[in-house]
Amino acid sequence: MGLTLNDRKVLAKRWADGDSAVSIAKGLGCAPGTIYAELTRGHTGELDRNSRPMYDPERGQAAYQANLRKRGNRGRRCKRPGTPKGAKEG
Repeated sequence: MGLTLNDRKVLAKRWADGDSAVSIAKGLGCAPGTIYAELTRGHTGELDRNSRPMYDPERGQAAYQANLRKRGNRGRRCKRPGTPKGAKEG
């Protein structure tokens, strides 16, 4: 499961306070790559007082939800075990 809106708000506060992405990741219990991807997702196009990209948790959440809608239902792609190749699921 990805980050929740509350996780994103914690990320925004800690990022604005000057914490590193690695320390934020440790605090949230996720990989640093997740934090860097989220910072990119919620980037506002401006710099904060620390001269780092400004992060908006609402923008990050909206982008995450939009990406979920675009990817579709992955569960339908999987065939049941034993289904012959080329047979239709249904």
